Amino acid sequence: MLGSPKVLAVAVFVSGAVQVVAENSPQAVQLNMVKVEGQATAGLDELITAEQLENIQAQDLSDIFRNNPQVSVGGPLGLGQKIYLRNIGEDMLNISVDGAEQAGAVFHHSGRVAIEPELLKQVEIEAGAGSATAGAGALGGTIRFTTKDPLDLLNPGEKAGVLLKSGYFSNGSSTKNSATVFAGDEQLSAMASVIAANFNDVKDGNGDEMAGTGSDQNLGYAKLVSRFAQSHKVSLSYEALKESGDILYRPEWKPGPKNPLSDTTAKRDTAIANYTFDSASPLIAFSVNAYQTKSNQKRAIDGFDYEGYIQTTGGRIQNISVIGSHQLVYGIDLRNDQSLLQESQYLSRAGELVTTPEIDEQGRVRGAFLQDIMHVTDDLTVTTGIRYDDYYLKDAAGQKLEDDGYSPNLSANYVLGGGFSVSAGYAQAIRGVTVTDSFKLGSSFNSPALKAEKVDNTELGVEFNGDNLAVAMGAYQAVIKDAIAGDLPWSKEYINHKDDIKTTGFYLNASVTLDKLLLTAALNSADSKQDGEKVSRYVYSSSGVSVGDTLILNADYQLNASLQAGWNMEAVNDVNDIKLDLGGDKIATDKPGYAVHDIYLRWQPLHDTLTLNIAVKNLFDRQYMSHASLEDFSHNAGWENISGLPEAGRELRLSAALRF
Repeated sequence: MLGSPKVLAVAVFVSGAVQVVAENSPQAVQLNMVKVEGQATAGLDELITAEQLENIQAQDLSDIFRNNPQVSVGGPLGLGQKIYLRNIGEDMLNISVDGAEQAGAVFHHSGRVAIEPELLKQVEIEAGAGSATAGAGALGGTIRFTTKDPLDLLNPGEKAGVLLKSGYFSNGSSTKNSATVFAGDEQLSAMASVIAANFNDVKDGNGDEMAGTGSDQNLGYAKLVSRFAQSHKVSLSYEALKESGDILYRPEWKPGPKNPLSDTTAKRDTAIANYTFDSASPLIAFSVNAYQTKSNQKRAIDGFDYEGYIQTTGGRIQNISVIGSHQLVYGIDLRNDQSLLQESQYLSRAGELVTTPEIDEQGRVRGAFLQDIMHVTDDLTVTTGIRYDDYYLKDAAGQKLEDDGYSPNLSANYVLGGGFSVSAGYAQAIRGVTVTDSFKLGSSFNSPALKAEKVDNTELGVEFNGDNLAVAMGAYQAVIKDAIAGDLPWSKEYINHKDDIKTTGFYLNASVTLDKLLLTAALNSADSKQDGEKVSRYVYSSSGVSVGDTLILNADYQLNASLQAGWNMEAVNDVNDIKLDLGGDKIATDKPGYAVHDIYLRWQPLHDTLTLNIAVKNLFDRQYMSHASLEDFSHNAGWENISGLPEAGRELRLSAALRF
């Protein structure tokens, strides 16, 4: 339940902000919740910028979403981090990098998304099922990572440049170095980056070193962009990311007899081509996206190697036409997935050597979508759309599983005047059967009666936008039907659950600018249950989790043109009475609440030629476990090995960037 101190904190923050605003000169305010004025609910909810990531020296997914209470990521090791949006996991989200969908996981004990924050231009978050343009399988929403273009790095009048950067991280005495070269003009530009990092094992808030949390990370990235005939743009990019080291075999679990260190190599290789044509005609704003991404893991345990990969090839063709008061967005998208486990060996319980042959699954999804944004009046915007998805899977057992369906949506936004507006929306989405995690191929199977998952999502919102103050609040409910999972965490058969997974929640965001000071507050409360019991990561893995009511406060102060400082606080309320009945064993746990503070100072003594950054994460060295991590059931007899890892303790981060 929501703790009253948090509600009071938001109330004090907002009321105090209103009083201070009246005493200061007007200045534009931007909320964390970003919406185009008059846009209905089926659209962008939040935008994370490169500057925000640079200020905190973001290193992993947890850092990227640090300031967003609706997105939860836990664990001190990047390979074990999974994304949850309003408690709904990454398996039920549509996640993409420059349009390349990250559609499958190699290993269910690790996350599916690997990204280098330094490459990012922005991150877009669309919470909850919404627009028909969101892509296939977006039951819980959409997250889009966009990387930088060469022109994003070039200053006006420049033709070429070099950016060298070095960083030091005190918790583990780790280092990170990068070099980026960029050149070009409006017609032709290019960039290339190489990044090398050595992260050692980190210590938790109690000062205990956590084995298996270190790794070596290397990245190579190149992008070529061409603009011609004024309205045409083509971009080609290639990214190769590698992480290796003695990492815990199950990166989301704590070390133990069932979770030893494993010689691990994880890779992601992604090639992307994008083309856009913005004609003078309001009927044509045309774009084409094509991509191939391959995620691979090679792991050694008990003297044997296991290697698998997920390969996704896909694309999208889209056009935008403005006809009178209608803005029509329509197109098609497609995706082919392959999950493969290479030939492997292991010792049976009888001590016999067993060889398993190479095995794979192949699936596809074809989609078509239409979204209409109608400006009915100056004050009323209505948006409605529909998408159709057709899923097909030939699984490892040779079964052919097919399903298709339509996903409609309808929402509206009405401007009341005086800065106030109200919005409401309803959307459905489906997600058919997709390829299994590579490391589970051959050891799990699908029910022949398996059908698509579905969600009904409803949202209501109220917003106020003034000269200095912006406030947004709303409520939402998502009901997932026919969720695909096993009966138990170790079940071999995937079935459709008969009980719905229901998430209900609300949010409250506030933002105020006071000359050089920006203050923001964001609160999210989400409750996810199935058959009356709270959802747990241990049971639902990459599909769901229960996170306590989360309040995030931020203060950013621009002292002068070259010096900026900031503070962030995340407070998470406890979640109690998580009860599981697993094969006759009744176990329970609580998730204690916590509050964590971060600070940063960014100084550019030579304009943007030299940038020095100091950040302290977990300022007060708090010992805690993120609510997005695997729950701690270790105090239950017979379940001593089932627990996630605590977060890292205090860390001083230093970086220097030289640009010339």
